[in-house]
Parts: sequence; C-alpha cells; structure tokens
Amino acid sequence: MAPPGVHALIEHLVRTPSERGLVKEDPQALFERFGVAGEAREVLLSGTRDALSALGIHGNYVIKWLIWSGRPTMPFFAISHFFDRR
Repeated sequence: MAPPGVHALIEHLVRTPSERGLVKEDPQALFERFGVAGEAREVLLSGTRDALSALGIHGNYVIKWLIWSGRPTMPFFAISHFFDRR
C-alpha cells in the first residue's frame, strides 16, 4: 500500500494537467497539499523506478511520476532491437 497522499496526488495530476509542472517547480507544495510524509517525499524526489514501486505506488503511477519529474523510466534501446528479434 502506498504512503498516504501519494496516489491522491498523482490522481489529481492525471485530472489536472495544468498542475503537472509543480512536480519539477514546487514539489513540496504538492506534498504539503496531499499530506505526503517525509520518507515518501525523498523517494518521490530522487528514487528509482524500483524504489517507488517498493513504496507500494501503483506501476502506472510510478511511470507517470517519473515522466512528469523528467526522470527516465527505462534505459534507452533502439526500436530496431524489437524489430530485429521478430
């Protein structure tokens, strides 16, 4: 189960795209608004995909959060990697 406020925060950003910039500009304001605790804040700010998942954050929300925060969600690979294997 995700820490209190985390899923509500991300669900809010899904419904309110105009506020997604706050993830980079003022994440603390979002954390305060949704009551996200200190430990979870640290992981949200700098944690890896696996660290976010370990907190119990839904996988879809992990990817959304990483995209909005400008962090990579997976290592780069050429699209040919997929087609060459078929």
